[in-house]
Amino acid sequence: MSAQNKKNVSTSRVTIKDVARNAGVSVATVSRVINKNYYVSPEVSERVNRAILECGYRPDSVARSLKNNTTYLIGFIVSDISNSHLMSIARAIENVIRESNYNLLVCSTENDPSLEKKYIEAFLSRRISGIILHSTGLLDSYVAEISRKIPITLVYRRVKDPGFRGDFVDTHGKRGVFLLTRHLIEEGHARIGAINGSLQFSTAQDRDQGFREAFRVSGIPIQEELFYYGDFTEASGYQGAETLFSLSHPPTALVCMNNAVAYGALKYLFRKGLRVPEDISVVNYGEIEYAETMKVLLTRVPQDPWNLGHKAGELILSRIHDPTLPNREVIFDAEMILGNSTKRIGTYHPKR
Repeated sequence: MSAQNKKNVSTSRVTIKDVARNAGVSVATVSRVINKNYYVSPEVSERVNRAILECGYRPDSVARSLKNNTTYLIGFIVSDISNSHLMSIARAIENVIRESNYNLLVCSTENDPSLEKKYIEAFLSRRISGIILHSTGLLDSYVAEISRKIPITLVYRRVKDPGFRGDFVDTHGKRGVFLLTRHLIEEGHARIGAINGSLQFSTAQDRDQGFREAFRVSGIPIQEELFYYGDFTEASGYQGAETLFSLSHPPTALVCMNNAVAYGALKYLFRKGLRVPEDISVVNYGEIEYAETMKVLLTRVPQDPWNLGHKAGELILSRIHDPTLPNREVIFDAEMILGNSTKRIGTYHPKR
């Protein structure tokens, strides 16, 4: 670019025409490079991007939104913004959608359906492009209705209304908890406590079923006093452990149904001087962040937030581009990883 041209560009707002002139291409080609919606050869793309930098051009997001009928914003509504697992999913989503020039907005419902509805309505009023939802499980009919107006991808928690239109991504919770519970039974444990979320959540239902199924196939009677249903938070993990260990005959093992619950339960056990696994065996569906730095490494079924978030990002983008797609589900398989958090206390004799 000549000195005179640089001077002319710098004295007024840089436009897409300036970039096109600098790169020696059409305005349409510059638009295609910016929006990444049509193929442009690598050589031409490099020339356009270099011209954008030289001119100091900044695309007008408002104008782009009006022209393309999209805000290039995707909302992620989660239950608990302090949960590191959910924030890892958010980072993975952001990495995917950023490549298509979308930005991510994250908000937290604290499992309050009134907040969930408030955020959805706020997103709709701002003409957001799509929503990734970690539902409270209490607004299924409303979410199903909204799904016919805006692309939605569900993470972990299903919407059971048959009118829902959208996608669902999850891990195999029922099988994962079954594997963990069966492992404890094979270690000789019969009094096993379960700290779960509320059964309003489909994830809690799936994990509850896996826990009960392990007892059913082993022939060991279910002990309902050893079930605690909270809200999948650290506080409920702490309260659940406190409740179960207040019983006259406490459990010899615990199954924690997510990472926040496990962290809360461990906090209670350590404060009470209970040792894992010497005094109590603990397993977890999920993975505690920085677990490898802890003395106790839980036997667990990991949930890979990166893969799950990546897939959620792909699903929402494809649905934004084609809202007529049929409903889709992606379920990641469960695999148990042994740690040092369980202790054999007897011999298990399989049901004949």
